[in-house]
Amino acid sequence: MNYSYDFASIPDYMIKIMTAFPVTLEILLISLLISLLLGAAVAAGSLGRKPVIVAISRGYISFMRGIPTLVLIFLLYLGLPQILQGCGVNISSWNKMFFIIATLGLNTSANMAEMMRAAYLAVDKGQLEAAYSVGMKGTTAFRRIIYPQAFGIAIPMLGNNIINLFKETSLAFTVGVIDILGKARAITSASYGANKLETYIATGIIFWIVCVALEQGSKYLEGVYTKGRKQAAS
Repeated sequence: MNYSYDFASIPDYMIKIMTAFPVTLEILLISLLISLLLGAAVAAGSLGRKPVIVAISRGYISFMRGIPTLVLIFLLYLGLPQILQGCGVNISSWNKMFFIIATLGLNTSANMAEMMRAAYLAVDKGQLEAAYSVGMKGTTAFRRIIYPQAFGIAIPMLGNNIINLFKETSLAFTVGVIDILGKARAITSASYGANKLETYIATGIIFWIVCVALEQGSKYLEGVYTKGRKQAAS
């Protein structure tokens, strides 16, 4: 029996799937905040002068960038409760969102750390020396000289990291979270897979639209920031 595809139904499926968008957005924003904070700490450690802290920071970056995100999800979702159970701590009843957010925050923090480190190193260190020569202290020099330039350099990389993080929120369904992809799977399951193609096309279109919006937002921010810096310098 041949199946008749109903591509005209794709907009309807998009509307249904978008009801789960707030869950995906929550995962994205909280994971992004965690990754930025943790990434800043790791970047500072990797740029420090203490060999032990530098080694730990670089080891963390290497591990988090080398391990597949899906494997890390299973380590936290399946492995961590078992380890803590042996210590008398039961977290098996915790919200599943915790595990996916923790995973994405940890995984993305390594990319954020590398982004911050690269942006910092891209700034001419002669400017920092010049700031010191006119009496600026370290924190003031970083805030007024290094950070504004490093942030402008980092904007494109930050945009790419956010886009990648958004796409990886689709892994939330692996632990039973009803995000965008989880909602799509629920829709196909309800019809016993009869509308699988249309549903996943709708899902792909949603991800594509959001990624394009994020990309354009990154370019707009870069343009505004660059223009503002030029006006401030003139």
